[in-house]
Amino acid sequence: MSDRLLQNMDWLVLMSAVLLIGIGLLNLFSVGHIPAELSETFEGGNMRFFQKQVIWGALGLGVMALAYFIPFRYYEGGAVIFYFIVLIMLIVVLLMGAAKGSSRWIVLGGFRVQPSEVMKVAIIFLLARFLTEKRHDPNRLRILFAATAITLVPFLLVVKQPDLGTALVYPALMMMILYWRGLDEGRMILILSPLVSAFLTVYSQSAMRSGSYPVLLLAFFVGLLIIAYKRREKIFQSILLVVVNLSIMLVIPTLIERLKPYQQRRILAFLRPESDILGSGWQVYQSKVAVGSGGFLGKGFLRGTQKLLAFLPERHSDFVYSVLSEEAGFVGAIGVLFLFSIIIVRGLYLATKVKSRFASLAIVGICSYFTFHVAVNIGMTIGLAPVTGLPIPFLSYGGSSMLVSCFLIGVLLNFGSSFYEY
Repeated sequence: MSDRLLQNMDWLVLMSAVLLIGIGLLNLFSVGHIPAELSETFEGGNMRFFQKQVIWGALGLGVMALAYFIPFRYYEGGAVIFYFIVLIMLIVVLLMGAAKGSSRWIVLGGFRVQPSEVMKVAIIFLLARFLTEKRHDPNRLRILFAATAITLVPFLLVVKQPDLGTALVYPALMMMILYWRGLDEGRMILILSPLVSAFLTVYSQSAMRSGSYPVLLLAFFVGLLIIAYKRREKIFQSILLVVVNLSIMLVIPTLIERLKPYQQRRILAFLRPESDILGSGWQVYQSKVAVGSGGFLGKGFLRGTQKLLAFLPERHSDFVYSVLSEEAGFVGAIGVLFLFSIIIVRGLYLATKVKSRFASLAIVGICSYFTFHVAVNIGMTIGLAPVTGLPIPFLSYGGSSMLVSCFLIGVLLNFGSSFYEY
């Protein structure tokens, strides 16, 4: 059994993940390092994050191996139980948070576990298990509502913590799994477009206050009109698409005006950090400086100035990609994206080849996990996405994120190995 699994190992995916773990450790070493010539100026680096991440990386490789050798049938059979166990953990975290003020972790034997991270795995497995049934067509409202309920309950619990960045991963996973299962494109657009309309409306409101035109919002609405026209054979769906989005674009400005000034400033700073560089926009501004100063080849390993002078906040977690871009430059930043692309593209290829529908849907969920995390985190570091605190897998400091990412790689390798059996 083990010999067959090792023979069928997708070494390209495995080596990409291992390289990313190694790059992440080097990056965290650089974050905590202080050059000898500057040791008198600075009291000393903080190698605590690096040292802990070495342990998490080693444990992650063990978890990856464990996930690879667990028999396939256990994943599908235990999906429901696993989901409800993690759901109970989320409720416990919420109750603990109410008692202590705020909490996202459960302490188990000296280790802190973040259930909201583990829930990403549980949602992938349960949605894949639920949609495996032939009669569970996602285009039927009953099935669509059931899939939404599976995602909505943990979403609300995590938002309550509060951790909006992590919560937003859940609907992203759901939509991609539903689409792979056969969700009609029209229905998918109808579900997602109101969210985009709301975001662009708020963003355009802040842009108009600074004298800019709402170009993105207008372009998006024109795109919706084109889509509605091309799908005019489904007249009700097309009308609903235009009416719902137009209503959102007209109602949201009124709702914003009813908010208190400090609430409006918070929303503005969240969507447009550059509007408050010395306040809430400081992180993104310094991150963009770090990324831009790296140039093509970077300043060199251990030579980043933004992280050395501590101008860059959260440089060990949220903005660790900024440190990499400053020291390794455009070449290093693209190299990391290339490694993630190997995992995602190879995973999607395997999803088209495996014979099990559960495995195919789960692999797509795993690929969506990495895609969403990478896109949002990098978008955050270069000012294209709001600061949500979402880590970049393998690179950002954090035990829960490392273990979950390694576990999902192990599952991807496990499910993908079944392709070679046929």
